[in-house]
Amino acid sequence: MQPSYYYSYKRYRLHKPVKPWLVLIVLFIFLIMSVSIMDNFSPGLLSVERWCLNQLIDWNDRDPRSIMLVAVPVMAWVGNNEDIPQVVFPASIAVPLVRMFGIDRHSPRSILELQVPLLAAINMQQEKTVPVSAPEVVAEQDNELMQPVTPISEQSLVAIYNTHTGETYALTDGTERFNGKRGGVVKVAAALGRELEEKYGIKAAVSDTINDANYNTSYTRSQETLRKLLKDNPSVQVVLDIHRDAGKPRENSLVTVDGSTVAPVLIIVGSDARSPFPTWRQNYEFARELADEINKQHPGLCLGVRIKEGRYNQFLHPRAVLLEIGSVSNSTEEAVQTAKLLAGPLAELVKRCIDTD
Repeated sequence: MQPSYYYSYKRYRLHKPVKPWLVLIVLFIFLIMSVSIMDNFSPGLLSVERWCLNQLIDWNDRDPRSIMLVAVPVMAWVGNNEDIPQVVFPASIAVPLVRMFGIDRHSPRSILELQVPLLAAINMQQEKTVPVSAPEVVAEQDNELMQPVTPISEQSLVAIYNTHTGETYALTDGTERFNGKRGGVVKVAAALGRELEEKYGIKAAVSDTINDANYNTSYTRSQETLRKLLKDNPSVQVVLDIHRDAGKPRENSLVTVDGSTVAPVLIIVGSDARSPFPTWRQNYEFARELADEINKQHPGLCLGVRIKEGRYNQFLHPRAVLLEIGSVSNSTEEAVQTAKLLAGPLAELVKRCIDTD
């Protein structure tokens, strides 16, 4: 009897399929390399490359590193203990990616821009900022406002600055943050300073220094700015760091005050949870007093006081607070109108400080 033999055959593929994630990695590396190469040859194309690269990695309005900080919380404790990462929501990651492939059916140009990125880059550089679907609130002229106000002091009594200078209002600017540029919060800070001086005779030292060119060290940089403000203006009674909130929907970013729709205010106070700050309760008491005065003059405008773990440079002055005026879902005009409303309560507290001293 002949022995039986069994044979098995395997089907081999000459070419293994390329994994999609590998293609994305290769394209991403190529994009980065092309940026450095084109830097020496074609500045025009370089701007397009950088724009495409920013669309890929700029997932968050503040710092892409915050994605890792949320996923690995221990990373939040690394660094100078001042910069607290923003909480990243799924929408914050998805929206910039989806935006890359969005087509405006009412604009044929957008279809061409997806195929020819140079058109999109040129369009971004030439377009001017135009308010979108945000009604302008026009303040009524008052004869009393036309009268010159006698200054309370020849020296500045309020110091105003922005740690996150690039923060802006997407409803107006179409983006959440400018990298290395001044955003809407700088306009809000300037409006508050003008209103204090022109309407209440309280001189304010306002700094528009860009402090967040490197977001991870923004509080270290703004500390230098604030130290200089205090050194040049030793009579300062109140210090304000103007920000705007993030991640809030439009319906939660509006309040009606005196018949007008404006942006709400949230006061942030630091603590000694991460770094030594033995006098933080003085700042907290002042913040509560300010919140009460705001809601006394303009009920519903202030959302209260929130204590957080960072110090936010508030250890440099007992009446230093952080104000979040509106959110990314507001328009710049809504936030500016809020700043004008804040001038009255702030003026009242400054006068109390002078009387107490």
